[in-house]
Amino acid sequence: MKAIKYLLIGALIVVFSAPVVAQDVKSDIEKITKLVKDNKGNTAAIQSEIKDFRKTYKKNAEALTALGRAYLDVKDTANAQLFAETAIKVNSKYGPGYVLMGDIDAFKDNGGEASAWFEQATVMDPQNVDGYRRYAQVNSKANPAAAVAKLEELRKVRPDYPVDIISAEIYDKAGNIKKAVSYYDKVDRSKMEDYQFAAYSTDCYLLADYQKSLEIAEAGRTRFANNAGLNRLALFNLTELNRFPEAIAAGNALLASDKVKLSGNDHLYLGMAYSGNKDYDKAIDQFNKAIVLDANNKAMQVKIYKVLSDVYAEKGDVDSAVAAFNKYVDNADKVTAYEYSKLPNIYMAQAEKVTGADQMKYYAEADKAWGVIADKFPSVADYATYQRAHIGYKLDPETKTGAAKPHYEKLIELIKAKSAPEDSDKARLVEAYRYLGYYYMLHNDKAQANENWKKVLEIDPENATAKQALGMK
Repeated sequence: MKAIKYLLIGALIVVFSAPVVAQDVKSDIEKITKLVKDNKGNTAAIQSEIKDFRKTYKKNAEALTALGRAYLDVKDTANAQLFAETAIKVNSKYGPGYVLMGDIDAFKDNGGEASAWFEQATVMDPQNVDGYRRYAQVNSKANPAAAVAKLEELRKVRPDYPVDIISAEIYDKAGNIKKAVSYYDKVDRSKMEDYQFAAYSTDCYLLADYQKSLEIAEAGRTRFANNAGLNRLALFNLTELNRFPEAIAAGNALLASDKVKLSGNDHLYLGMAYSGNKDYDKAIDQFNKAIVLDANNKAMQVKIYKVLSDVYAEKGDVDSAVAAFNKYVDNADKVTAYEYSKLPNIYMAQAEKVTGADQMKYYAEADKAWGVIADKFPSVADYATYQRAHIGYKLDPETKTGAAKPHYEKLIELIKAKSAPEDSDKARLVEAYRYLGYYYMLHNDKAQANENWKKVLEIDPENATAKQALGMK
């Protein structure tokens, strides 16, 4: 996404700002400008011509400013300033003279001084577009709000001026994408270029407004069907909206785009589209391409392995799912307990799909993974132990071996050690004591069984199962 090109503000708006010079002066200005440029500002070599020009046009601010700009073009700021100042003295309301002074300071990287000159140009010559335009340019990065405010002033002078699109681009470059979108919304889309559609759609995508981003990208694609940026945005948004067949079609259009340079993100999104469409082999192929293309991008590797693990799991290839998950863990700077829980869930999901010894094997792997989580993340040890107890019951549904027993005992220990029990702890304690009561009852240890049934009643006095076990009415 970062490769989307933006038009420089100056390049877009310079066509609106060329000052009008009288025809009888124009040819002399062109000649002297060419002389200055050809001689690279060597005043001595063209002293006679400069003298004649100055004498002829000593009271003409337009001509003097044009000569000053010719000197600025060859980086002779001293002579440029001389003629700019002379032009302003001749006509204090001549805006281009102030603009030239501002351009000289901008060339010297004196942004504050340049801004002041451009502001002065708008005050002294309110109809001169260049003052507003150059003020906006010089302030677009440091103070985008001031730049746009100046363009709003220009709108009053020149209602036809493309204030909205320029303001959108100023805010875009400043990183204020909400403001950028508010200005893009005002622009006549029939007049937008492909890169402007792409920038507009990208901003909406970054704001997670996928429907609007898609609408804009599609509007752009009707005019610029082979534009890679717009096809890419269609792929991304359609995938986010779970419109997977259309996303795949947009992905194929991206592959056929003009001068396309694919990124790992392109393959990642196309892979997610294939995955959503249940075409797992094609999804895996795209993810593997992304891995190769972004081999040196650690953050991208983390993202890819995470989704690749999910796809392998959905496909039923548990070994590959676990291998991808482990690569995700190896590459990630930090893995949360919630994220790590994906590993036992991979095993549990597969266990539900098979039977017999295979099912027991996957339950056992899931139990082992929850054990690792309990050790690595003490803050969720009770939840991990609770899950292990459930798996123990699945491994021993008739409570013959007591596979869940050590986990329920550990769960009780962990909950009782809490300084601030959670709402769910009460129900979990009841479940743990009920299991232990039933276990001891099956193993003919009446004393231990009754002790646990009584603990159930301490928490839940109306528990019917515990009352029945204790012979209470």
